[in-house]
Amino acid sequence: MYWRWQWLLWGVWGCLAFLSAGCPHALSPGVRQQVDRTISLTQLRAAPESYTGRIVLLGGDILSTRNLAEGTLIEVLQKPLAASDRPRDTDQTEGRFMALCNGYLDPAIYSKGRQITLAGRVLGSRTDMVGEISYVYPLLACLEVHLWQPRVYIANYPPWWYYDYWWPPYGPFWWRYPAW
Repeated sequence: MYWRWQWLLWGVWGCLAFLSAGCPHALSPGVRQQVDRTISLTQLRAAPESYTGRIVLLGGDILSTRNLAEGTLIEVLQKPLAASDRPRDTDQTEGRFMALCNGYLDPAIYSKGRQITLAGRVLGSRTDMVGEISYVYPLLACLEVHLWQPRVYIANYPPWWYYDYWWPPYGPFWWRYPAW
């Protein structure tokens, strides 16, 4: 009888531990409460000066990182964010934006192709070149930045799905097998 209650108690503790482990977010709760989630990048690109001072949450793939006298300028191709605030692996985008972060961020670490999520205060716009075209970027001042680890894709093939290189006629004695 005692053992039955002990197993029940361990089961309850296990369920509580499982249910309390939630989806962690990239940014701190204080910053997440200040974010205005009603502003999309499309609205920001249309009229960036009308949203000056507002805090937005954006993410995507880093296109370039430049260190300037006033800080580090990160150019990002926006991607929709998942529930954990990580940019999704999709071709959907609303455009590009730039983020100006205080201090020095190493361009070797914040390199092209890495995924980033940031909360930033809208400063206005900045015009720069994309190829030979002049592009107006919404400019954000970084409040909090999260650089995501690169995703690792592992091919999980069933154990019976393999290539047997000794299978005829590819074996070392291919002349012994008839050509069918």
